Amino acid sequence: MFGRENLAALRARIAEKERSSPQAWPSAPTGAAGIDDALPEGGLATGALHELFPASHADLPAALGFGLGALARILAARPGHILWILPSFVAPVTGSLYPVGLAAYGIDPNRLVHLKVDKPVNVLWALEEALSHPAVAAAIGILPENDRAYDFIASRRLSMRAARHGATAFVVGTRPDLGLSTAADMRWRIAAEPSSPAWRTGQYRPGLGAPRWQVELTKTRKGVTGAWPVEWNHETLSFRVAAPLGDRAPVRVDRRADGQSAAA
Repeated sequence: MFGRENLAALRARIAEKERSSPQAWPSAPTGAAGIDDALPEGGLATGALHELFPASHADLPAALGFGLGALARILAARPGHILWILPSFVAPVTGSLYPVGLAAYGIDPNRLVHLKVDKPVNVLWALEEALSHPAVAAAIGILPENDRAYDFIASRRLSMRAARHGATAFVVGTRPDLGLSTAADMRWRIAAEPSSPAWRTGQYRPGLGAPRWQVELTKTRKGVTGAWPVEWNHETLSFRVAAPLGDRAPVRVDRRADGQSAAA
């Protein structure tokens, strides 16, 4: 069996390699002060692996929407193309990309390549290959609900490839995070929140404001974990802390040794 001493030695070797990495890629500020203050280097890590998980099965569209915003911020820091990878049998669940919607995030549809694959394992293969291409700024892959190919080894390969070439990888789970052990640099849990009212036809209409999410950073190699209510700012093409909590400190989530969360 793989003993605890061997596991500790392996972790030490991995940590040493990470510390000795000569390349440091720029961060991509989200625009939401609370999140940027918590993140290393003041923004989303580029040249890294991010995981996006819905808080519930019903929150998958919210996770994808937040992912588009994150991609837009990555493109602002590193120009290039986006590869969107989707298993063909998952497409009826997630729907297709809508060019007008992409433009609302500030993403030029001409810079996005949409790839459908027949097998789940090909999502990971395409992600890894895309990260090596100099024209790719980011690649996002959507995993099917019963996926078993994405594990610590697969995530480690993606993280190392991203760190080597500077492209950013996003893996989106179609079900809530169930304590998966991976080598991701950051893991996000996303829940949908009601949008604020918007002024339409001479009156405020409920729920027609900017997209809004409850965002929780549940894992990070650097920085601190936390939870924030955020929304998309169509004028600045960035995130911002949602208005109801805009003048208060965001919720901090401390991770205890037993793996439970304790909100401050």
